[in-house]
Amino acid sequence: MLKTEVAGSKAHLNKIVAGSLIDVEILMPATSKRVKTEFVGLLEGQFIVLNHPNPKRLGAALDYIKEGAQVIVRALLEQSGGQIIAFKAHIKSVTVHPARLIFIHFPESVQLIKLRNHTRIPTLIPATFCIPNYNTLGVIKDISLKGLQLHVQEPHVPEDLKETLCSIKLTGKDEEHITLQGQVCSIKQESVTTHLGIKLLCEQSKIENVLKDYLIDLSVIELTEVV
Repeated sequence: MLKTEVAGSKAHLNKIVAGSLIDVEILMPATSKRVKTEFVGLLEGQFIVLNHPNPKRLGAALDYIKEGAQVIVRALLEQSGGQIIAFKAHIKSVTVHPARLIFIHFPESVQLIKLRNHTRIPTLIPATFCIPNYNTLGVIKDISLKGLQLHVQEPHVPEDLKETLCSIKLTGKDEEHITLQGQVCSIKQESVTTHLGIKLLCEQSKIENVLKDYLIDLSVIELTEVV
């Protein structure tokens, strides 16, 4: 479950770090398009500045990045205990010189969404599962502040893995090598894939850094109407 707080104060916007990745949803008449871009900064009470996403990733949504269009912005706040900030606003203007930037109006209100410890967020993060004398490549299919689900493309894994201490190795921002310590708590074999449920034993701040680096797919975070 997610815990949501509608915050009357916009001071929380100052917690979004310049240069950090954010999730932008461009609202269109019949659908919407979600892309990742960078948060540039803000002028208190006037506007927020975002880097213009790569046009090749926008498709038909490119025509809707214009004055008056509505967007939803979501960002994971650093050192916030897994809080996501989300708000809805209209585009104020778009510039092409000296840089392609999107200016959006300051929102009327924002929402703070707290990821509970067991909230599972879907991902597709390549990772290596490691125990003494054995390692295999896999994909982290979902992650929470307390655990993750790792799928490995092997029909058979070493016996008696349950309760075994392990390491999950992945590459973060700027090619930084990250190691998460954990313990295997469940094993499910399905055709040529083995699903490993892993309880994370490392510091929560380290897990939050993974969430931030990969800007975990926030499509599970729905923004209710804000006025």
